[in-house]
Amino acid sequence: MGSKDRARIIAFQKHFLYVLLILLLYVLQTTPRLFEIYGVKPMLVIPAAIAIAMHEGELTGGIYGAFAGLLCDMGGFGLFGFNGVVFLLAGVSAGLLIIYMMKCSAANCVLYVLLAMLLRGSVYYMFAFGMWDYEQAWRIYAFQILPTVAYTAVSAIPVFCVFQFVYRRVRVRD
Repeated sequence: MGSKDRARIIAFQKHFLYVLLILLLYVLQTTPRLFEIYGVKPMLVIPAAIAIAMHEGELTGGIYGAFAGLLCDMGGFGLFGFNGVVFLLAGVSAGLLIIYMMKCSAANCVLYVLLAMLLRGSVYYMFAFGMWDYEQAWRIYAFQILPTVAYTAVSAIPVFCVFQFVYRRVRVRD
């Protein structure tokens, strides 16, 4: 077996493991009452997509961001494809930021997940509740969206560590 074949097999194994981990995180994310604190649950697949984007680059990050977003869309009640598009853009921009401006670290992952989730939550709130001028709609933003953003950002630390371990452990060595 040549070195190119070996590299392809290892790359396939790594991406297969990424997909399995994202699916596992999706199952954990959608399990009723698991990780729930006062009715708020984290979106675990988003930190996974951002962590992959930070390690693999913008193209791979965009693909996994869209995949993670579409998984979130399947489990939600909003417009299908909204999270897919938002997290596709988040994955691409996270990959580009790591390449050109930032260091790949857990702190930067938390910051980027926080910003991506805040953007997603604000846009979702604006189109689902804010523009319709519902009475007391600010409570949804204050007591559902913002805690979800914070909880997801905090959950990015262990998720980043798991994907960093996978990235470092499963790679082509010369």
